[in-house]
Amino acid sequence: MRLALIFVFFISKLNAQSFQVPYDHQIPNSRKIEIQVEFLNEFDLERETVFLLEDAFDALFLPFDELLDFPVSSNFVLIKGRKDNAELKTGVMLSGNPDCQLAYKLYNQDQVARDIEVIRKELLGGKQVILLGYSSSAMVLQHYLSLYPDMVSRMISVNPLVFDIQKNLGFPDVGLSFPSFNLNPEHLFDFSYYSNFEREMANIKSASFSNLIGFLSYQDVLRGFSQATNVENDFALQVRLFEHSIALSGLESNSQKPNPNFELLKKWSGPIWERYLDTNFPVFGTNYDDLLSFQGKMILIGGAFDQLIYPKSYDILAEFYSNSTLLLLKDGHALQKTAGAHGLHQLVGAFISNDFEQKIAAYKKLANENLIFEKYNEGDFKILPWF
Repeated sequence: MRLALIFVFFISKLNAQSFQVPYDHQIPNSRKIEIQVEFLNEFDLERETVFLLEDAFDALFLPFDELLDFPVSSNFVLIKGRKDNAELKTGVMLSGNPDCQLAYKLYNQDQVARDIEVIRKELLGGKQVILLGYSSSAMVLQHYLSLYPDMVSRMISVNPLVFDIQKNLGFPDVGLSFPSFNLNPEHLFDFSYYSNFEREMANIKSASFSNLIGFLSYQDVLRGFSQATNVENDFALQVRLFEHSIALSGLESNSQKPNPNFELLKKWSGPIWERYLDTNFPVFGTNYDDLLSFQGKMILIGGAFDQLIYPKSYDILAEFYSNSTLLLLKDGHALQKTAGAHGLHQLVGAFISNDFEQKIAAYKKLANENLIFEKYNEGDFKILPWF
């Protein structure tokens, strides 16, 4: 399978295409800039089309699209986005120093979502698209869904970072504390992203401690924030970090320990935060009420042992959709355990192709490998097994 993926990505490099999008969607008749799109297989307008988004945040960790098979029944289009556009960076640096307010204005999730709609119109005309997003990209694609609900037939959202739901419903901090280790916020964040817990062990703390030891032993081969060295000049990444941190902001109080995820996200997006606190410039958030009008199918796949975000957020998110399926896996945020099981590849492919028999087969495969999580500690939790 790995050779097949390498072949697919080799072909994709030969099928890159640039699209013209507005420099700033909020300015009428704005001049145009180019953003890159890669076709991961041969494009055929007669087939359904899946959009994936390359996000600056996710690129630090796990290129989720590399873990997937690509069913030949659909087109797969990877949107590289405005994060790589030289004109935008030049504009932000025009005065010689970064204009952090302009950086947010040009790289925020609303700009990216409207870029996606320009691409959809040019490629598909009036046809709907399937969205597939993981982690940070899933958050941006959900914002697109809130703006253009009629343009999406299905969305598959894997571990979406809906920190705003976690904050607004007062879910507890899921960070871990091990006094015997001197862990900085970078270590905790990396551990949260990569951790996979064996919660079936009798002693949960021992299980977490064991995974921490394993993480510290192998963290030198992982890509994470503690290894990020060029955040200062990466405005697209800073903006996404700012968006995630502002979604988390307000969780800290005198009666609570500081949230290490919030601390680190705010630290790496510090210049934008400083400008925001000085000017209180407007910030684009997702209007969840607009998601109520989406009539397509929403598939939410979450890691039940995710330490980066409280997993019950996905339960609440599912309530915004009239036609949703929520599947929780015995895994962490990076899905390192499940990614090794072909059942996940098969399941995502089945949701894309909407193949009922393949859905059942993939679900059974994951269940046989003991990767399906069926309830929370807070109480019983129903998951529809046959979608």
